[in-house]
Amino acid sequence: MSELKIDNPALRLLDILEQGKSYRASDSCREVWKALLQTQKLSEHQLLSRLARVMELPERIEQVRQDHFSSLRNKSSYWRSQVESAFTSQSLNGRWETFKNHIDERTLSELSLLSDVFDTRGSHAGIAEEEIESLLTRITELRAEIRSTELPLKMKTMLLRQLFQIQEALESYSISGIEPIMDAVQSTLGLAVIDPEYKQEIKSGSGSLFGDRISSLLGDVANVVTVAGALPALPVAIQTTLSLLSK
Repeated sequence: MSELKIDNPALRLLDILEQGKSYRASDSCREVWKALLQTQKLSEHQLLSRLARVMELPERIEQVRQDHFSSLRNKSSYWRSQVESAFTSQSLNGRWETFKNHIDERTLSELSLLSDVFDTRGSHAGIAEEEIESLLTRITELRAEIRSTELPLKMKTMLLRQLFQIQEALESYSISGIEPIMDAVQSTLGLAVIDPEYKQEIKSGSGSLFGDRISSLLGDVANVVTVAGALPALPVAIQTTLSLLSK
């Protein structure tokens, strides 16, 4: 069995910080984050939610280093101290320099080294932006139709919640990586094991209002994960579960 690849959180944080270095110190901190996290047309809550995910990356990086590279000689925490100082010192209503001034070349160099080390386990192929947009469009349309149906409230709530979980994971892919997408699909399928009515509603060929489309959507998300090269056993399990659900 081949060794599993690592969903590289150091690279994702490095990409964000390097993009941030290109903005002027005098720019609005809030507007820079909106641009970096692609939330210009979204609510303040969604901006803060995505920013919180960026703030989680240092801890995720440390977890990966401890779990997979505990023998790594260079254990400098300088990069983490600088990144955390940047987050605690910034003012969203102030200038970008309140964040940017803490991100020096040593910080970027240490993160780059960690990213390279993590990549020794193999790197995932990126998911194309158009693929994500296509999946998000389908989810948005599905959720709108589900809201307007006469489904029982319990079923409507379950379907909307599970689809939103997948939607949120896809929207945050550039920050949180591919693992939350896989977790969301697993959760959606896992619920079918303990709730027969829900199983009947999402399986293909059941004659339900949305079964064929939800089953197709889950299969396509699994295929995207497969193409990215992440945890190949999971898409196989998803396809097997979808096959069982259709019987």
